[in-house]
Amino acid sequence: MSTANSGFASGLADRVKGAAKHVAGSLLGDEDLKREGELHLDKAEASAEARKLEVAAEQEQAKAEVEGRRQEVTTERQRLAAETAADAQEQRIERDRLAAEQAAEQEAASRRAAAERQAAAQQEALHRREQQAAAERATAERDAAQLAARAKDAERTAENLDPDAPEGDR
Repeated sequence: MSTANSGFASGLADRVKGAAKHVAGSLLGDEDLKREGELHLDKAEASAEARKLEVAAEQEQAKAEVEGRRQEVTTERQRLAAETAADAQEQRIERDRLAAEQAAEQEAASRRAAAERQAAAQQEALHRREQQAAAERATAERDAAQLAARAKDAERTAENLDPDAPEGDR
């Protein structure tokens, strides 16, 4: 049985036990039994919340991974486009230089420098986008980790609400 299904079954069992003990305690005037029933109901609610938080954390982690990969692909495409643009620019510069070698030598050098500045600027812009993507991914992963921690805290709270339950049921 999966963790989600066993958690659901355990939560349902706690709800049923809680309701039964609460009703029995009310009918018999046994406050301890009634309170025990309330604790089972509280545990069931805490377990359900923990399952919700765990699912949310898993979804956030999956989103973070997808977004990270999308950013990596986008960045790689941009890097390749920048390289292609730089290569095309270099080829144009070389053709100009060969067409009028002496007369165009100064012009070719100027264009090469411009192409290098442009390529450097494109590489710098690409680097900034990569850093931004990494920061966004780190933020998303941190958010997912926080949700996972909250889910674990909620599970521990649920386990602590029924201290009389056998160790295997907690």
